[in-house]
Amino acid sequence: MKHQVAITAFLLLTGCASVPRELSRQIEDADTRLLQSEKQFQKNADEVKAALNYSPDLFKTVSSDWTGRLKAAKSRLDAAETDRRELKRLDDSLRNNPSRVRQLLAEEDRLSQTALKEADTIEGQANRWLDFQRNLPHYLAKMKDAHDSVHAVDLTAIAGTVEKAGRDWPAKKADLDQRLQALRTAPDRIEQQWQATEVERRAAADGKASGAQVATLIQADDVIEGTASLPAQAQQLKALCGQLYYASDKVLEDLDQEHRGLTLVYREKVKTVRTQFAAPGDKSPQTSTDIDWIDVEPATYRAVENNIGMSIAHKDTGQYDSDAITTAQPAGYAYIAPPSVGSNQYGYWTHNEQGSFWTFLPQYLIMRELFWGNSYRPIVVNDYNSYNTYARQGRTWYGETSPAAPPQYGTHGTFTQQRYADSRYVQSGGFKNSAFASHPSAAAPVAPVAPRMGNLPQSDDPQGKRFGRPAGPTPAGKHFGGGNGPPAGKRFGAGNSPPAGKRFGGAPRHR
Repeated sequence: MKHQVAITAFLLLTGCASVPRELSRQIEDADTRLLQSEKQFQKNADEVKAALNYSPDLFKTVSSDWTGRLKAAKSRLDAAETDRRELKRLDDSLRNNPSRVRQLLAEEDRLSQTALKEADTIEGQANRWLDFQRNLPHYLAKMKDAHDSVHAVDLTAIAGTVEKAGRDWPAKKADLDQRLQALRTAPDRIEQQWQATEVERRAAADGKASGAQVATLIQADDVIEGTASLPAQAQQLKALCGQLYYASDKVLEDLDQEHRGLTLVYREKVKTVRTQFAAPGDKSPQTSTDIDWIDVEPATYRAVENNIGMSIAHKDTGQYDSDAITTAQPAGYAYIAPPSVGSNQYGYWTHNEQGSFWTFLPQYLIMRELFWGNSYRPIVVNDYNSYNTYARQGRTWYGETSPAAPPQYGTHGTFTQQRYADSRYVQSGGFKNSAFASHPSAAAPVAPVAPRMGNLPQSDDPQGKRFGRPAGPTPAGKHFGGGNGPPAGKRFGAGNSPPAGKRFGGAPRHR
């Protein structure tokens, strides 16, 4: 009740402040979430404490570690509470600094969720230990099954896949070989744990195991369980090899908020563009797209709110999904070679009396279509150099040509406001906060005006002809091109790549 009164008083304060109404509502939502997190954290901590007191002999080897982890997590939760109190005060500096408010909101969410996740993990471990002690026959049988089954796994096929991937992508060879070696030595590790726990297993089978002996069995079971799923781990390694054979981008196309009952849900519309290669240098790649609305945390939503139309995750060939660059960048720029190099597998720099601009090869015109649509205008060397300077520093370039000029890219960019004019974010007034919204001449859609392309190769379509199909969003899961590559819908190297629709980060879909 006391906390609810504080929220009400806080809302009255925000009504008098210059913080936007939407931001005030976000502060209220964060306040409620933190209160819920604090209650859940305390519940988890109490459960862990009760478990430690119930069987101190069982938890002797982990008690101090878990207690220390809970203490560190509580410190993060206290830091989140400090952020909440700073937001509640809303002094003059915060009222006139919405960006600081957003920063505090993001930090508060991150700290509280991290603390709560740690407490959930420890409580789950405590419950598992107690369950193991209460159901020893079941867990002993499971350990024996894992021990017996691991020796029957044949790693010949995955060894061949790893060998080929290592030849194709030498930079990943050492890592892949190390992962394969870990699979090959798994049977030995399991056998070692099995032999080392003979006394404890006999005592457990006779119903005479002490708490300390059960703890030893649990720790051995953790090792056995982690190495016994060899078939699944082999498939994961195969999928990891498959990730090396495609380049991909996650392009943020829209943002939305909707109420589901009393809960406000934040959503991103993400288009994943993936170009699959049979081998390095493949001249007939297959390009596919997958479009999905994804539920995200409020902090994630706010982190990308300025990046509509941009690639929020890019992965090159020869890289794992986990290597993806997550600093937002103009979609498509990552496929352009530095002018000092001159060309790459996607295209080359063309030079004439009008200057230097990038030219995509014919087989990659579909990528140009997916990233720019009919708003494409050739990328000139000065723009690329500016982008490249920012990218090397891990910063986002929005296409500013001068401090006073509007950006080209991102939520408030002229290109974005033209290409994504029908997005839900725009229709809900999302662009109204643009610094250029009050200058119609700056914010108006800019027609694609290309320099005179006297020597423009046919592959870059100087007459403005559309490549492949009319403008408009690509249906989810659509495949393009293919040439001599795999038929549409078939993924290269069955099982080597994630299933259709998988995205960086593993966020669940919401349709």
